[in-house]
Amino acid sequence: MEFSGRLTSFPIGDILQWAHNDRRNGALVVRRSSCEKRLYFRDGDIVAALSDDAAEFFGQHLLVNGLIREEALIRALTHCQAKGVMLGRALDQLGILPAEQVYEALRRHVEDQVCDVFLWRSGIFYFTAEMPREEQMLPDALPAVALAMEGSRWADIYAQIRRLFVHDNVEVARGRVVPDDPSVLELKILSALDDRMSVGELYNEVRGSHFRFLEAAYRLAATEAIDIVAVGDHADSGSSELRLADLLIEQVTEEQAVFLRHHLAIPYDAIEGCVPIWVRPPDAAADERDDLREFEAALDGETELRSLLAGLPAEERARRMDRVVLRLRQGALALLPVALSELEGGGEASAERDRWWRRLVPNRPKR
Repeated sequence: MEFSGRLTSFPIGDILQWAHNDRRNGALVVRRSSCEKRLYFRDGDIVAALSDDAAEFFGQHLLVNGLIREEALIRALTHCQAKGVMLGRALDQLGILPAEQVYEALRRHVEDQVCDVFLWRSGIFYFTAEMPREEQMLPDALPAVALAMEGSRWADIYAQIRRLFVHDNVEVARGRVVPDDPSVLELKILSALDDRMSVGELYNEVRGSHFRFLEAAYRLAATEAIDIVAVGDHADSGSSELRLADLLIEQVTEEQAVFLRHHLAIPYDAIEGCVPIWVRPPDAAADERDDLREFEAALDGETELRSLLAGLPAEERARRMDRVVLRLRQGALALLPVALSELEGGGEASAERDRWWRRLVPNRPKR
C-alpha cells in the first residue's frame, strides 16, 4: 500500500527525511480543505513543487518579488498559450527575463512551496509514483534535509508573527513612520494598504507566499510603518475576484496543466448525497488518541455525507472531509449512491447477480 496518513501523525519534516533516506522518486501529495500541493522527488531530493492555489503560482511569485510587471506577465502567458511553452521559457524567449534569473526565481519558488507546508496545522498526505515533465523540473535538485531545516525555521518565525497578527482578520492601517530602504514586497504591501484593511484582505491584494507576506507585514508593524487598529474576530477567509493575470495564470501555467492531466476535483455538492460505507473497517485499537474515531464509527452505510458533516464549524467539517478522502484513497471506504438498506430493499426483485454492492462491500453491516 502507498505511504499515506495525516500530517498531525507524520510531521512534514519527518516525511522529507524519509524520502531523502530512501532516495524516493515520485510525488508527495499534501492536501487540506483549501489547497493541494505536490512535492516531486528525484533520488530523495526536491526537483519541483506545484500548488493548486492561484495566489501561489509561479507568475504571482514573479509579480510579488518585482521581477516582472503585470503587463509583461500577461504578454508571456499569452505567448504560452500560442506556442505551448512553459512560462519560464516564454519569459526568456520574449526577452522579459533572462534564463538565469528565471532559474533562480523558480528555485526560490519551489523552496517557498515546500516550506509553506510546515505551517499547516492539519492535512493528509500520500506518496505516488507520478513525475512531471522534464522541463518542469529543476536541473539541480534542492536537498530535502536542508529544506526540512528551513521549514522548521519558518515554523518558528510564523509562531512569533502570530503573536502579533493572531489571525487574518486583524485590521491594519498606515503608520506614522516611513520605512527606510523597504523591500519590494514591503512596498507592495504599503501600496495596497487602502485606509484600514484586514490582514486577509491585504494579502488578497498582494498574493504570493502567505508566509513571505506575513513576514514583511510583521517587519512593517515592528517599525510602525503600519499599525494594528482592531483585532477583529477569527473567521474563515472569504473569496475574492480574480484579476486578468490571475485568470491567465490558472489557464496556462505549468502547475495547472499538470493538475488537469493527473487530478480532477469533484465538487462537494456532487457527492454530498452519497453514503460512505467501510469496505475494510479500520482497526479500532490502531490509534486510541485519534479524535476522529467516533466520526469514522458513524460511517455505517446508512447516513449521507451531508448529514455526517451538517452543523459543524467549517474547519472541523473540512478536517472530517480530509479523513474521508484519505480513507477513499486507501481503498478502505466506498461511496454508495443511496443507503445500503435501500439497495438491499430494491434488490429483492433483482437476480442475485445484479446485486453488485455485495461484491463491493464484503464487510457490510450485519442485520
